[in-house]
Amino acid sequence: MGKELSVTKEKLAMPNFRYETRIPVDDFECIRYEKDPPIGRLVLDQPEKRNPINYERVNELAMGLMEMEMDDEIRVVIIKGAGSAFSSGYDLTPVGPGSTVVDPNTGKEVPAGQAFYPPGGVLYDGVKDRVSFARYQSHTRELWFRIFDLQKPVIAQIHGYCLAGATHLAGFCDMRIVGEDAQIGFPVARNLTIEGLQYEIWLMGATRAKYYLFTGDPMSGRQAYDWGWASAVFPAETLERECEALARRIALTDPVLLMMQKRTINRQMELMGFKTGMQWSMDVHAAAQSAGSTPEGDQFWKIQQEQGLRAAVDWRDQHFGIAYPAKPVTPQL
Repeated sequence: MGKELSVTKEKLAMPNFRYETRIPVDDFECIRYEKDPPIGRLVLDQPEKRNPINYERVNELAMGLMEMEMDDEIRVVIIKGAGSAFSSGYDLTPVGPGSTVVDPNTGKEVPAGQAFYPPGGVLYDGVKDRVSFARYQSHTRELWFRIFDLQKPVIAQIHGYCLAGATHLAGFCDMRIVGEDAQIGFPVARNLTIEGLQYEIWLMGATRAKYYLFTGDPMSGRQAYDWGWASAVFPAETLERECEALARRIALTDPVLLMMQKRTINRQMELMGFKTGMQWSMDVHAAAQSAGSTPEGDQFWKIQQEQGLRAAVDWRDQHFGIAYPAKPVTPQL
């Protein structure tokens, strides 16, 4: 993420992450790949930054999921975070305040926190990439649907912060097992972007999804369960034990039966328009991004550029009257 971007001709054909060089699981740098039959675990592993989602971490998650899908000894996959949080969302600070990178779509310098492109530059074509928001469409969206379509059940084990893009990672898992200490939210909907995948409607219904996205207020683990976002909630100190027990109980079922059970449920969602709705959300998201930033968004990036991300987040939360309590939590490894 911190590498200098280039718009030279030979780098314009940077492929989708699906076609990148396969990395052995033991060489992963951004996640831990743990095999503990019948359970497989993918652990987001940058606790000092609360496990932000970046290009490299998405690649490793995608590769790790495919490895686990092909391993007959693994029947259930758990995705979790190291340290004090599940994930703080997309990585907005690949480099320090004041740093800039070249936007390969425009050739102009932008604050580094606004760059979320592959290290080699654009994916297909500068104009098309910008209009279609290809950096998201062809990157993280592919991972979310890989989780949705995976033959095996995928459980998100959530403690501490689960914010913005991290809610997408969790939302496309088959189950979300949360700690009561969890803070789940999409605060960037107040000033930076619409919620590009309105999956919440399918979990909570339109009434609660609107409350959640219009206010930017966080849900606690208990509220997330009461509202239908979470599958189960447990005290923070017992979350890991309960999630592991649940995964092993699910793993007792024949893997082919589990696969067909998951597919049958997902096909019902698809018949009701789930995948079409998600693509429509992304199309609207792309159009909104092309229209430019809001005044509040411009102010956020200005503060981030001059003072750092913490100052920008504090300004946003004070301006909109939202609060994400930074309570101490029991580290989950």
